[in-house]
Amino acid sequence: MKITKLSHVFAVLGVKQAHVVRALATKGLTFSKASLSRLVTQADWPKTCDQEAVKAAITEYLANLGATKEQLTELFNWYEPSSKTQPEIEYEDPEPEMLTANAKQFFKLRRDPFENEIATPEDVFWIDPYRVILEDMLLAATAGSMVALHGECGSGKTIIRRAFIHNIQRDHPEVILIQPARLDRRRVTAESISTAICRALQIKHKPSAEERDAAIEEGLIESANNGHLHLMIIDEAHDLTPDVIKLLKRIWELTHGFRRVMGIVLIGQTELKKKLDGQHVREFTWRCNQIAMQPLGMFVPQYIKHKFERAGLDASKIFTDDAMSAIKGKCYGMIRHGIALDSSQLDRSYPLSVNTWTAKAMNLAAAIGEKKITEQLVLKV
Repeated sequence: MKITKLSHVFAVLGVKQAHVVRALATKGLTFSKASLSRLVTQADWPKTCDQEAVKAAITEYLANLGATKEQLTELFNWYEPSSKTQPEIEYEDPEPEMLTANAKQFFKLRRDPFENEIATPEDVFWIDPYRVILEDMLLAATAGSMVALHGECGSGKTIIRRAFIHNIQRDHPEVILIQPARLDRRRVTAESISTAICRALQIKHKPSAEERDAAIEEGLIESANNGHLHLMIIDEAHDLTPDVIKLLKRIWELTHGFRRVMGIVLIGQTELKKKLDGQHVREFTWRCNQIAMQPLGMFVPQYIKHKFERAGLDASKIFTDDAMSAIKGKCYGMIRHGIALDSSQLDRSYPLSVNTWTAKAMNLAAAIGEKKITEQLVLKV
């Protein structure tokens, strides 16, 4: 498959296009997210821009992120990776494991710190990237923009969604949430989306699709006149069809004066990014702010301590400091890019992975009667 070299390097380094646009702006270069998306996916330059200055700024930005000389060579040309250059990932996600009854009894746990543990906003562990995601999603509600949040299974997307909805309902009563209610997200259709809007705005059923669409547009504008904002949230959005994604763009384009009447938030697994990078939905993608869930990284020890604190326990009485660092290390792997490119580190320290490795260590400790979990014990898991 032929792709741009820039697209390949962005994927390898985990570069976010929004960050590149901001970096260009700090150098006085105006380059929109839509223009960068076209450059990355199609090697298509805007008719009016200083190409050499933009090329130099992007190259410098990637070099500062650790891009190799090979990666920066012919950066803005087309690139056709062969099977030999496909990255090899040296990491395998652990099989999910919960605390055993023996471990709970051994460590005198009143409740499992990792099972059904989010009951209040205080139970959520926040790091700066999560707060930024929340702000971007709030912008979708207040400014009528589009956001697509994607991440690995167990990366914390559901918790972010629940926290976001809680904040909206608590602090922004003017926002009307629209959530298509289907157990099978693969069957979210134009009809189910229209039904969800009608339900939220209390629009009476219309006999024909044309009448219903006209009533929806009138209802959204009337609701906006009454001071309301509207936000559609679709979970498991990686299962949406291209036709439904195109429909969402058309709904998003509805305006009341200069103001859009609907914001859209899509939440899905990493397949959502692949779907949005496809040519069939590029008109949606160019206007959508894509956000990737970030791993916990250096905050793994604080995350573990927070989980146990919410369960009424002091984690330092169960784990040594180097044991918590070892759990973080269990979540790291390597990506081999081939002979010509340097290897890079893979960080999979998402909440589910950290929960699983922590439970595995505690189960092993309980089985052998170790009251204190050390680095050596974690490495045996």
